[in-house]
Amino acid sequence: MKRIKSFAAIVAASLTLASCGFGTTGQTANGTGTAAQTDALGSILGGAAGQAGAGILGTILGNILGGTTTQQSLVGSWTYAGPKLVFESENVLSQIGGQVLSNNIEQKLGTYLEKMGFKAGKSVLTFGNDGNCSFALGSRTLPGTYSYDQRSNKLTLNGLFVTGQLPCTVTVQNGQLLMLFDADKLLSIATAVGSKGSSSLGSILGSYKGLKLGWAMNR
Repeated sequence: MKRIKSFAAIVAASLTLASCGFGTTGQTANGTGTAAQTDALGSILGGAAGQAGAGILGTILGNILGGTTTQQSLVGSWTYAGPKLVFESENVLSQIGGQVLSNNIEQKLGTYLEKMGFKAGKSVLTFGNDGNCSFALGSRTLPGTYSYDQRSNKLTLNGLFVTGQLPCTVTVQNGQLLMLFDADKLLSIATAVGSKGSSSLGSILGSYKGLKLGWAMNR
């Protein structure tokens, strides 16, 4: 019942935000930021207004994490399937606008991932039993190591995309691996791999907190 009430509040908030022209006044979710930044994010969120669905609760981080993802379940090869975005909480979802569905944002995110070299069905990430990993990204194969903390669902990549440690949140569900990063970490990957869209991506991600962005991979 609590979740139903919360979802109803999100939908109500979305109608209010839509009627007020959210995204054009220069006010970001946290009350700061410029009109240019808000307009940039608006170009990603645009087109989603007025949509709603039961799957919206599946875009909240706490709803997709579980205690069944172990390091052994990560071992093997995973093929890039597409972009993924989740909200850290229902509060963040309601601030940005309940009418915004993740698949609309993900479609734009996918464009940036393509510029980074991600190709569905071709880019392959492999985790070994020995803590080594590698990512076949375009014509390159990036080597690295990894560690996983099951209690926090935190995967730490070492040297795979960037020098040093790169943390992310992971979960394995129904044969699919989700890898979710804080916005600044995803931007650091884009910069490291030489993506031409990294500056545009940075202007969008810099305005909002509370989003986890990344990708889904299949066995």
